[in-house]
Amino acid sequence: MSGDYDELENELDAKWRSLGGFLDQDNRRFDQEERKALNPILQSLKKETQHYIDRELVGEGGEKQIFKVRDTRTDRIVAMARPRVRATDEAKEEFLREARLTACLQHPNILTIHDQGVDEEGVPFFIMEFVRGDDLQEIVNKLKNEDSVYRVRYPRERLLEIFIKVCDAVSYAHSRGVAHLDLKPANIKVGPFGEVQLCDWGLSRILTPGFDALLENRDSKEEFPNSDLLNDLSPSGWAKGTPGFIAPEQADGSFAVTERTDVYSLGAILYYILSYRTPVSGTSSKSILEKTVQGRVDPIEKESRGRLFPKRLAAVALKALSVDPDDRYRSVAELREELDLYLLGFPTKAQKAGPVAKLEYLFKRRPAVFFVSGFSAVLLAVAFAISSVQIDQSRREALEARDLAEKNLRLYIEETERSKQLDDRMRVATLSFHSQETFLDAAGKEGLLKFQLEKGDRSIEERREMALRLAMLHFVRQRFDEAVGAFEVSGERIEDNLFYAIANQYQSLAPGKNRWLNPYDVKDILLEIPPRFDDVCYALAFYYFRGSLAKGEPEDLLRVIEVLLDRLNHRGKDEERLHTLSLGDSPRGLSLSLAGKTYSSLHLPIPVFKDSSNLLNALGLYSLDISGSSISDLTQLQGSGIRELDMSGIERVPVGQIAGLRELKLDRLIHSLEIPDGKLEEYLPAVELVRMEE
Repeated sequence: MSGDYDELENELDAKWRSLGGFLDQDNRRFDQEERKALNPILQSLKKETQHYIDRELVGEGGEKQIFKVRDTRTDRIVAMARPRVRATDEAKEEFLREARLTACLQHPNILTIHDQGVDEEGVPFFIMEFVRGDDLQEIVNKLKNEDSVYRVRYPRERLLEIFIKVCDAVSYAHSRGVAHLDLKPANIKVGPFGEVQLCDWGLSRILTPGFDALLENRDSKEEFPNSDLLNDLSPSGWAKGTPGFIAPEQADGSFAVTERTDVYSLGAILYYILSYRTPVSGTSSKSILEKTVQGRVDPIEKESRGRLFPKRLAAVALKALSVDPDDRYRSVAELREELDLYLLGFPTKAQKAGPVAKLEYLFKRRPAVFFVSGFSAVLLAVAFAISSVQIDQSRREALEARDLAEKNLRLYIEETERSKQLDDRMRVATLSFHSQETFLDAAGKEGLLKFQLEKGDRSIEERREMALRLAMLHFVRQRFDEAVGAFEVSGERIEDNLFYAIANQYQSLAPGKNRWLNPYDVKDILLEIPPRFDDVCYALAFYYFRGSLAKGEPEDLLRVIEVLLDRLNHRGKDEERLHTLSLGDSPRGLSLSLAGKTYSSLHLPIPVFKDSSNLLNALGLYSLDISGSSISDLTQLQGSGIRELDMSGIERVPVGQIAGLRELKLDRLIHSLEIPDGKLEEYLPAVELVRMEE
């Protein structure tokens, strides 16, 4: 037995040594072709004869043509610009100046130039980033024509985000001493994933005089454009640009280029995205240029078509469009600051808001303060009214009336103190009367608030309010450690602040920006928040499901969803604590039964797309049973992600809602609808229909 074991061990050792020899580098033998196959990128670059191939014309303008090409060295799609076929040498030089100047500008919102050269035909070209998507002019035209898809994709807030990115790009170019001078919607490309690129720097110039002196004081002169080499050599007195968007000093040919020339064009773009039309209109380019020089800007309300736009933004656009450059914003950065004021809910400087308007904006930002103050004023008026009536009734009751008045005054003082405490708590608890939009786009608002707080030019009251709003934005995103810090910075009383107490309790369980609480902790927080702060609960749930999806088991997430369903459908806290829902499992996936439940609403009541607000989406359900439930509006199922629906027992449903079920992309529908099977198959052609008989 021992001999057999030794023989087996020797055989294994021999095979192991043989295998080791096979793997030994010295024993490898590759021929030349095999070695080339191990280095495909290196070999392809050695063989590469043409740098740019597969040229396809995708656009052309007055001066150049744009082609989509493939870069063989990096194997990516880029854009190639070439001058028009019959361009003169002077036009070709201007073309190359544009490429050189644009290449000096490196900013996320400025088109990147990769290469420049002259091809085998002697035609100059430059290579730039290939931008997919629409330009801003196409987007506004679609909005003007009431395109439903674009109206959803590009609300005013989204257009303002695009405009702000353009302002950032122009402000950066000005910091490099470069003015664009052809700012217009057609030169602003918007990609499908939020990319914004400012294009076509063919008319740009380096700001002079004084900029070359600035270069001499810089350590790295090569990083800045050379005005002698790159400036446009066109004779002065030529009006260049697009009528309707160029400044008066460009339109009359004086060409006195300053930063404020671009400020005018930015004002025209802002006017355009507010009203869907150019600020100066006319029957010809000549008449438009004449009106531009005269400062005859059309009233912004002229073609509003029933659209409402804030007067604060209209005032900003009109100030930027002033015919005298000295009356415009001094810089793009100053214009950009006005937009920040608008986004934070403050009146803009251009609006020159009076006391009433300022009070209106303050009310929109802090409605709780006005509510408490008004309530106190009513109490005061009632107290004095009662006192007056009692005193006037009779001299004989004067003493009694005085006592009553004093009593009422004491009550008023006590109520005022309670109201003040309530005021403090409500302000610290971030204004329960705010609309749900307060918490949308929390990340962007956090950035704006931090920027304004760092500036240090706000009053103590404004800084306190900004800190409180920042604290609540952190709170709903479960950044409890940052929320605690913002509460403490606000200087408000925090000992009775419910949200401060919650954030302080959970900050050690969810530190930093990438950690989320487990579902049971979230459920406890939702139960602890009183009903008057429903908007906080819904925002907390929205960010939790969006940011921490798949961080918990579906059965655990169901506990959070159940609390929210109870809160949405007006049930009491005692019932909220009862676990009445459970998940089923099948080979096809998870199932949930709401049969016989009194739920009628399944969406968080926040102004987002329904696909983003459905509470059931987080569970990853395959099947849902709503038979005998209170759900009568089938649009409540949008965004649930289900593939099988049991709605037996529900006989009458509007035809429009049946057709709307196609959006759910169901595999199977179990029903007892009155609609004939043939008609139902027309509405839902790809769905397996199972009719349940009574």
